[in-house]
Amino acid sequence: MNLTSTVRGSLAALATTCAFGAADTVQAADFKGKTIRVVIGYAAGGGYDTYGRQVARHIGRHLPGKPIVVAQNRPGAGSLNAVNYIYHQAPKDGTVMGTFARSVPMLAFAGQSKQAKFDPRKLTWIGTSSSYKGEAYLMVVRKDTGIRSINDLRKVQKPLNFASTSFGSDGTDVPVVLRDILGINVQPLRGYPGGNTLYLAVERGEAQARMVGYASMKTAQPGWLKPDSPIRVILQFATKTRLPEFPNAPTAQEVVTKQADRDLIAMMETPFYLARPFAAPPGLKPDVTAALREGFMKAHADPKYQEDAKRLRLLTSPLDGAEVQKLIERLGKMDPALFARYAKILENPKSPLRKVQWTKVTGEIAGLGKKGRFKFKVAGKDKADDARVGEDGYTEIKINGKKAKDRDLKAGMKCEMDYEGPGSYAGRLDCRS
Repeated sequence: MNLTSTVRGSLAALATTCAFGAADTVQAADFKGKTIRVVIGYAAGGGYDTYGRQVARHIGRHLPGKPIVVAQNRPGAGSLNAVNYIYHQAPKDGTVMGTFARSVPMLAFAGQSKQAKFDPRKLTWIGTSSSYKGEAYLMVVRKDTGIRSINDLRKVQKPLNFASTSFGSDGTDVPVVLRDILGINVQPLRGYPGGNTLYLAVERGEAQARMVGYASMKTAQPGWLKPDSPIRVILQFATKTRLPEFPNAPTAQEVVTKQADRDLIAMMETPFYLARPFAAPPGLKPDVTAALREGFMKAHADPKYQEDAKRLRLLTSPLDGAEVQKLIERLGKMDPALFARYAKILENPKSPLRKVQWTKVTGEIAGLGKKGRFKFKVAGKDKADDARVGEDGYTEIKINGKKAKDRDLKAGMKCEMDYEGPGSYAGRLDCRS
């Protein structure tokens, strides 16, 4: 039996065995009076952030003791910073859980990233908000490139830039592997802090393409789904059949001809079936693990969660932690030769860093919003620009000549700012109180 058949069989088994929640209510664990942190491995504004905050909003009602739950962004290294923190540093009492790139387990098993300092099998898997039912990871290109198909991508003379975050992220690694398998002339352009900046890069034409989840696009950039969209979908990844929304875009399995390539794609697609994973540190007590898993599934079944998900255009098809653990175990047992080929392709990815063209402006902070958003009134302009503070040190902030945090910023401060234009992240803010 080939790997493609094995993966399909595994997923079919999951569909029949997954129960929506634990069978018995957990009584032993109690989070009363505690605060639980949901660590999000990406900056604010993207798909992982949206799913992470959605869980943080609703899971507390379904945990023993009804604790306070807060979301905390911890971006960096394609979300590996967050996983390493959860694995090595976070308390092992159930008060920290997190969400991160679905590709993280495969990176660890392949040994492709020196920053993946953990064993995926030892993480305490809480569940996934999406098992990719009705989903796909889409290859989108700007319409003004004239590219309509994978065959067109094989013929372009100059490599097409794909906006991406860093090595280890799907947006970087999937195009690199598909470049090898399909012979397409593409290169990821790394260095974007994530989320909103990837959309902006394509909107501005700094990059001509990107990989993006359908659910993420529906949530964060619904304009890309309209007839006058600036982009075109040319390939669907991690789906066995074409989504009806994109009937002219083939699946990755459709465009390959060799069984070895199909097997590699099937291996790469497996993590997508735990598309929005949540995990806690290793070594949690069994009652704490059971309580978190049960609360996770009950939160997704909650009508309030479903109402929010509809409003946010989130596609949800949850699996509980025990089923995610089975997927992780199966992934870890796949043919080592496939992991070796995957790692070999990514050894020399030819993926340059973006060169940021900062615009220096002076003006005043006109208002502060959520998730690092703020309004900046550039001197000489009538209307204030939207801007954002990037996390994990992306934005260098000084107030009165001293290093400061985004929480120290106040409306009315006079500042000098480096940014890339309206709607972008600031690289530097030098303010006076």
